[in-house]
Order: sequence, then structure tokens, then C-alpha cells
Amino acid sequence: ITVVRFADQAPSAEAPGRFARERAVLMVVSGPELAELARSAGAVVLEREPRGNVDESEIVAALAGARARHVVLLPDDAELAAVAERAAAVARRDGQEVLVLPTASVLQGLSALAVHDPDRRAGDDVVAMAEAAAGTRTGGLVVAESEALTWVGRCEPGEVLGITDGEVVLIAPDLAVGALWLAHRMLTAGGEIVTVLLGEGADAALGEGLAADLRRTHPEVDVVVHRGGQTDYPLVLGVE
Repeated sequence: ITVVRFADQAPSAEAPGRFARERAVLMVVSGPELAELARSAGAVVLEREPRGNVDESEIVAALAGARARHVVLLPDDAELAAVAERAAAVARRDGQEVLVLPTASVLQGLSALAVHDPDRRAGDDVVAMAEAAAGTRTGGLVVAESEALTWVGRCEPGEVLGITDGEVVLIAPDLAVGALWLAHRMLTAGGEIVTVLLGEGADAALGEGLAADLRRTHPEVDVVVHRGGQTDYPLVLGVE
């Protein structure tokens, strides 16, 4: 855990013009679709290759490239948290204030970015972003490639597995049914916004059908569908 009180930081002797703005949010995302989505929401983006690694030097360079005095870094991957912290430490030694919000998925990162307000007091803004990320539950669908025994029974090749918190929670005959079952299951704990990210090659009708069903069965919930382009999950869901 790193606690940074911006007001207590001594001013550094950075070169004039080094920082073009006071604050920024840097997101690490995979694929051009997600990168464009994050940029449109106001983030500075470090785009990684799908399933590729990101090293400390790349994040340090991206932080410097943000040209902001204070940066909130969203790694959007639990495995990147330690690397992000090391990169943030390097940037701090160079006079930049960096706070890492350990977002575990791009949906948590997008939730945090959605409430980011550069005009809000820095500390309050970070708290709001952290609460939004923590309040986002995520799940996804994968197609089984072989027969396997799961927590909810045996699956056959071609069946669809619904996964939340790293565990298989349902087995469905196809993606459309799996999306409905997973969304309804995730909404049993409540929710106000459902965000759908369609993977690479996923039919747009998959998102349209899910959105239509949720608007009918959960009219109190806002549904947003984006083309995410991820290669590991045909569909990813986030519930806020």
C-alpha cells in the first residue's frame, strides 16, 4: 500500500515546460479497440500486445510521456501491479507524483476513469476512482476446448463457461445463452451499470441480444456495449 499526500511533496527542480498539465490518468490496455475507448474517455494510454508483457521501462516512459505533474496509474491487470509500483517509484524519484490504483481488469479501469474529474481536489478524485474500481464486479465467457471437470460439473468441448473471480460458475450451450445466464447471475447482488466488451471476432448480435434482454428484465440497469477486441474472452462483463 502506498499513501501519497500531494500537498506534502516538496517542489522539484524540473526543467521549465516539462509538465504540460497538472494531472492525468495513465491506463495500460491491450489492443487498439480498448486503447481508443480509453483515449476517448480522457486517459493517456500505454497499449500492450494481447497477452504480451509490459516491462518497467515502458511504464516509466509512458508516465514521462503523459507530461503531467500528478498521474494516477491504472495497470488493469493484477499481474502488473508490482511492475507498475516499481515504475511509479522511478518516476517519483524524477520529481513526478504517481499513484498506482491496482485495478485488476480493464473494466475496473474504465469504471475508475468514468468518475475521474480533473477539477476535483486530487485526494477526493483518487478516492472516487478507487471506490468506482472496487465496486465493479467482472466476469467473462470462454469456449471449452476439451472435456474438463469444473466446480459446476463436467464440460464438453464447444460448451461455454462463465467465469467470475477466477472460478467457473456456469456451463452454457452457446455464447448467447451464456451471456444471459452470467449477466443475470452477476446482477443478483445488485447493480446500476452493465458494461459489455465484445472480444475479437464476436458477433455484434451477441451484445445487442444481451442488451435487449437486460433492458427488458432489468429496466433499472443501464447497459453499455463496446467492441473490446480482447482475444482471450469472447465476451467480458462488468457490473457496477
